[in-house]
Amino acid sequence: MDSVSFVAAFTIGFMGSLHCIGMCGGISSALTTALRPGATTLTRQLGYPLLYSSGRIASYALAGALAGLLGHQFRDLLGGHGPSALRIFAGVMMVLLGFYLSGWWQVLNQLERLGAKLWKQLAPWTRHLIPVDNPGKALALGLLWGWLPCGLVYSALAWSVGAESPLQGALLMLSFGLGTLPAMLGVGLFSHALNDWARSKSTRTFAALLLIGFGLWTITSQIPGLGGHGH
Repeated sequence: MDSVSFVAAFTIGFMGSLHCIGMCGGISSALTTALRPGATTLTRQLGYPLLYSSGRIASYALAGALAGLLGHQFRDLLGGHGPSALRIFAGVMMVLLGFYLSGWWQVLNQLERLGAKLWKQLAPWTRHLIPVDNPGKALALGLLWGWLPCGLVYSALAWSVGAESPLQGALLMLSFGLGTLPAMLGVGLFSHALNDWARSKSTRTFAALLLIGFGLWTITSQIPGLGGHGH
């Protein structure tokens, strides 16, 4: 897997975080209000949000490693067709993500409902970490936040299933998570301007078309005679 894949994962995280602003921006703001009284403005707007996101991205990387391990097992079962089949699957998920972000087709809501079952098991732990009165609690909250049901994350994980190893799956999700970081930190620092930009129909449409185009390229690159050799 070349460096282009990691740059693409970062870009998908950045463009897809338009969805995160609507969903996770409220969570980020809520976590900020959960800080102990007396926290400085800089701590509220940058320090603790950075810790929250560090934990969140670490959970993404762990999930990516697990997805990469799962994909490795599937490749063994599918033999020589395994890598191409998994990358086509990842491309289909990218296309669905584009429709999801644009609002044209909310098919990934079904995946979020499945993920909600896991979240129900983890959510009670968050109550033990509030109020957030030390960096350790902030990091732990971020680690839990990373498992919140999200179609965007699940689509990125589908790409990690096609990675060549658990390590590469983890690195893909790390790149994806870093791509979401500017939006999550920007919620606290530039909330109004960022929200207006993110909610713009033209911005969301551009992001959706970019993801759909990348997904289609991923699919066709694995079909002999169209864009690649399925290797």
